[in-house]
Amino acid sequence: MSALDHLHALARGDAPAHDGLLANTRCAWGRGAIVGEEAILAAFCQRPFAFDGALGLECQQSAALVGDEDALIADVYDGRIGRLWRVGRGVILPAESAVDVAFDADLRQQRGTVDFRAEDHPQLDRAGAERLLTAARSHVDDVRRAGMLRVRAFVLRAFSASEGCAALLAVFSLSNETSRSASFSYAIVGIAGSGDTVRLISEESPPSIWKPRL
Repeated sequence: MSALDHLHALARGDAPAHDGLLANTRCAWGRGAIVGEEAILAAFCQRPFAFDGALGLECQQSAALVGDEDALIADVYDGRIGRLWRVGRGVILPAESAVDVAFDADLRQQRGTVDFRAEDHPQLDRAGAERLLTAARSHVDDVRRAGMLRVRAFVLRAFSASEGCAALLAVFSLSNETSRSASFSYAIVGIAGSGDTVRLISEESPPSIWKPRL
């Protein structure tokens, strides 16, 4: 069984065979997270998604399943899913209450609306990097045109496979209003073959009020 087979099973709400989902797996879903094999399976049973015609991509350490309305991307360890992100419709988790803390917003990535250092994504080839950056920048432009003052995307995961390439993006936005509000969301982009078919799945994130302080 491959990691892609495990993702297909999970998408149906079935348990992946041969311990394909590690017991301590963490699944980010919307602004919340589910921890543990049992809880993740229960959530996918409640909200499976159709993957007929979905783009499936896999390499040694990563796998992705990108459909029309939902997408999955996973870190893979010895063929098993160890970390998982689900993006798209069907969010079942309320937003977690959180306290904003200082952090390095650049994540050591290159400056710009979206860019990254090639050495941070050793599974991504140069052609794949160029195609993914083009798609990510287009998404940032779309979000900005929707009325945001500032938008920046960070590439958290990216890899190439014989069938194409995929990436997980974290998108941060700041509204263009008198009282600023900030939002955060994930997006997953999958590109088939030479880049003719691009699928980008994103989701809305409820804004949080941002009050600058001296």
